[in-house]
Parts: sequence; C-alpha cells; structure tokens
Amino acid sequence: MKLRKREEPLPGRAVALFLLLCVSGMRAEIPRYFVPEEAERGSFVANIAKDLGLTGEELSARQARLVPDGEKQYLQLNQHTGDLLVKEQMDREELCGQNEPCL
Repeated sequence: MKLRKREEPLPGRAVALFLLLCVSGMRAEIPRYFVPEEAERGSFVANIAKDLGLTGEELSARQARLVPDGEKQYLQLNQHTGDLLVKEQMDREELCGQNEPCL
C-alpha cells in the first residue's frame, strides 16, 4: 500500500500562517520606560536584555541598537549588559514644546 501525502492548498497555508502571526502578536507587549526630565547623564533607566528575556550576549549577537527619532540620541545601550542609560539630559520643552501630555 502506497501512502500519499496530502497537500493542503496554498491559500489554506497562508491563512494558517496569518492566524498564527496574529495570535502570537496579541501576547507581545512593548515595554515602556519613563525617564525623569532631571535624570543626569549615566543614569540607569532599565535593563533591556532582562525585559526581553535575553542575555547580554544574545543582545550583542543580535546587534541591538537604539535608533533616535530626532537629531539627538538621548539614551545609550550597553550591548554587553543590556543596560539602557541616559546619554543626554532631556528637556521637556525642547522635546515636546507645548504638547500635553509629553510622551
């Protein structure tokens, strides 16, 4: 007796993959970090590696980096430890102007 492999049509596979990605994305949370305006250079903010469930070595191997939204890089990431530190003191008025709330 010869067994035949049952092939699922491509659209069915695509739908299954789409659903898997949607369901897995529901559980993902984006961590938020709050930095006081008065935080001095070198102040510890958080350990990114720990928050992502990675080791410092894994973070470094994945070449993690911070991409600033504007011209200044206010934070720095130590790839070996996963520590997120204040690189440049932040000025709320400079960052947000008169927008409330300032996030």
